[in-house]
Amino acid sequence: MFRHIALALLLFLLLLISLQWLIPALGIPFYILPTPSSVFERLLNPDLQESMLPHAGSTALAGMGGFLIGSTVGFGLALIFVHVPLIEQTFSPWVVALQTVPLVAIAPLLLLWFGNGLLTRMIMAALFTVFPVLVNAVRGLRQANPATQDLLQSYAISNWQRFWVLRLPNSLPYLFTGLKIGSTLAILGAIVAEFEGADQGLGFVITISTYYLDTPRTFAAITLASLLSLSLYLLLTGLERWIIFWPEPA
Repeated sequence: MFRHIALALLLFLLLLISLQWLIPALGIPFYILPTPSSVFERLLNPDLQESMLPHAGSTALAGMGGFLIGSTVGFGLALIFVHVPLIEQTFSPWVVALQTVPLVAIAPLLLLWFGNGLLTRMIMAALFTVFPVLVNAVRGLRQANPATQDLLQSYAISNWQRFWVLRLPNSLPYLFTGLKIGSTLAILGAIVAEFEGADQGLGFVITISTYYLDTPRTFAAITLASLLSLSLYLLLTGLERWIIFWPEPA
């Protein structure tokens, strides 16, 4: 694992060094594409940190809040779909149909209905999170070994006991896959909502800095957004390794 991380970091450093040399060599203006050094200078500037860190915190709050809501709704729907097939047959086509609607187009409607506050950004982040959690949770809950199910049924255990003993442990690898996908999408959803009339957040910073052609600040905000997504993803990865301690089946 550490070897893979080292190779990824090495590739990232080579990319930064190449851009640092190529951008001035090609005569690209800074407002079109800034050099990596100018972006890092913005990130390390104390005045800019004071102005951007609160926006990063606002985006993190909206993204994590929406992630928790979307994950809870997605897993709850998965439980209902698995245990009540009629509901799944009725509503699953509508769930899929909703995913065909560009969520970016929903942002102005959410702004109209709920205003430009934290709630709107959390709802948008939740909408981005629900589907991957739902799909992976449904698949995981149905991965229980039939022979094990028959054995548990022979002991006449209840459906609730069967869920805790068999279904939930078997679903955890799939569930964490959906959670990790949803964690990155949640931050994206919060930023998309911030593009639409918000007065705080990294999406707001990106909109304003792009308007004033302050491209280094735009890239600095994008970097912070990426770090937020990566932090949440790594947190879930560590949590997954701590909870799923048993070896995967061959």
